[in-house]
Amino acid sequence: MEHDALPPSMIARLLEEISWEKAVKYRRGGRGMENVLTAEVLIGLDLLPRVHFFAHVVKSCSGAVEARGKLVEHVESVEMSLLPGDMSVNPAGGAANKFIVQPDAVILSPNVFTFVEAKRIKTSAFQPEQLAQEYVVLINNAGECTPLLFLLGVQPPVSVKGLGKMSLHDAIELHLPAVLERAGGIGVSKEDLMSRVDDVVRWISWDTLASSVRTQMASFSCGDSSTDAAVQRLGNQVTSAINWHS
Repeated sequence: MEHDALPPSMIARLLEEISWEKAVKYRRGGRGMENVLTAEVLIGLDLLPRVHFFAHVVKSCSGAVEARGKLVEHVESVEMSLLPGDMSVNPAGGAANKFIVQPDAVILSPNVFTFVEAKRIKTSAFQPEQLAQEYVVLINNAGECTPLLFLLGVQPPVSVKGLGKMSLHDAIELHLPAVLERAGGIGVSKEDLMSRVDDVVRWISWDTLASSVRTQMASFSCGDSSTDAAVQRLGNQVTSAINWHS
């Protein structure tokens, strides 16, 4: 799907996604489904005062310290896009139209390109090649921006289907050679990619995200009672969504 043809809002894109699936899966409000939870949380973080809330969530993450700092620098201009569609592992190569990955969200700032992979709160696992694919997609689509792979609702070691618990490094490295071979020439080696993992991958658990939002809600006041009440409602939307999907 062309980017300009995508519906403009998170909810509209969620409904677009639903239209291609069996809608029965979304009964009871899609409780426990990562797409629904991600939409509810990102909408709140998108609308809450950015410096006070989204920046604090970013600072509460683990990993990719320098990249997170760059994202915080331009937090007011960040654009959050839920379910942005297909991204090619090698957009300039022969695999452009057949080797694709679908991010749960993309977060863009003037100098950081963030690929979001969200996991539901209840038990879930990465597909064997998933992290390697997403890592290569991110590197190849970031352009001049700093790449940032944001694992939302994740706490290492991560569960990989058929392989049990693994470190992030091992989960990426194990299948990286196969991904690079299928992607074709991308001009970067496995060794170069693995040397950058600590600078590119960040993560935060849903509990830590909720705690960050609650902490900021407790300290927020702008002196206008109506605005303060609106901020509290939005903050409660985020924390209530995490609690409801647990």
